[in-house]
Amino acid sequence: MQRNRTAAYLRLHARRRNGSALKGLYMHMDRRQFAGMLTAALALPALPASALTVRGVELGLQTYTFHQLHEGGLAAVDTMIAATKKLNVDLIELWAPQAEPFPLAAGYWGRWVPGADPKATLPRSTPEEARARREAVRTWRQQSQDKYFATVAAKFRSAGIRVFAYNYSFEPGMTDAEIDHGFLATKAMGLDLITASSKVSVAQRVVPFAKKHNMKVAFHGHSATDPDEISGPDSFAKVMAMSPLYRINLDVAHFSAGGHDSVAWLKEHHGIVTNIHVHDRKGNDGVSVPYGEGVAPTKQVLTMIRDNKWKIPAFYELEYVGANGRDVIAETTRELAYEQKILES
Repeated sequence: MQRNRTAAYLRLHARRRNGSALKGLYMHMDRRQFAGMLTAALALPALPASALTVRGVELGLQTYTFHQLHEGGLAAVDTMIAATKKLNVDLIELWAPQAEPFPLAAGYWGRWVPGADPKATLPRSTPEEARARREAVRTWRQQSQDKYFATVAAKFRSAGIRVFAYNYSFEPGMTDAEIDHGFLATKAMGLDLITASSKVSVAQRVVPFAKKHNMKVAFHGHSATDPDEISGPDSFAKVMAMSPLYRINLDVAHFSAGGHDSVAWLKEHHGIVTNIHVHDRKGNDGVSVPYGEGVAPTKQVLTMIRDNKWKIPAFYELEYVGANGRDVIAETTRELAYEQKILES
């Protein structure tokens, strides 16, 4: 039955892809299309190699940055490698939906785009498609995937790109086998850290799995006001009290957009922070924007890490591309150059 439903999902996806051309802010991008985007960006000035580590601070990319890529799997890994090398970055945090061999959910990116017209985005999945996709992913995760993830890791290694952590977010609807899969996949890639967006209640459920695998989990905060959402200082304290293996992946933009003081919190709690995400957002849970247009104290945070010689890498996460013709490579190049300038000042 599960095999039949998985096959049905793949047929539905094939019909969607074979439909008429999609118009609007987004488009499905295959390797050829994405390569074309890279070619168009070749005229952009490349960042110097020293941009990777600037005055002791490592600069990397959260692969969520490549959110005009809607196909996951090994082909997506190849595409991300090409883009990452173009950006002269050799350190990434790998976002799980891109690594898994399934198309990403349509319409997901629209919520981050300033002024996006919902009617112009990719059509969202029907309930039938969404259920079939979810079941296909669950079935795949519950099977042994060690060889698959070893292949993913080998591709990045052969390209000279280091994977810092596997960003596998624990969701309320996951089975125990799916939670366990996150740890097994991370181990299969030779990694020892999971970063995760989650809820406080789900973090409690993950405790025995972290203990079983003796693996650290760094929880990523958002700017949500839901008391069960991992977001501000109180929720950070709650999850840290659950397990000695728990850590925090501080997203400076989300934390600041939620009305919290990123500089003061990091100064006090830097010892439990594995890595940070840097980008910018408007206040009061506002939209994502280019550096300098929001409330994130990127300069203060990066210089504090630099001056204190804390071993906390900073991963840029592009969230606002999609509107008004901006492209991933051009925007990320500019944003990384902004970080480098801060650290060199």
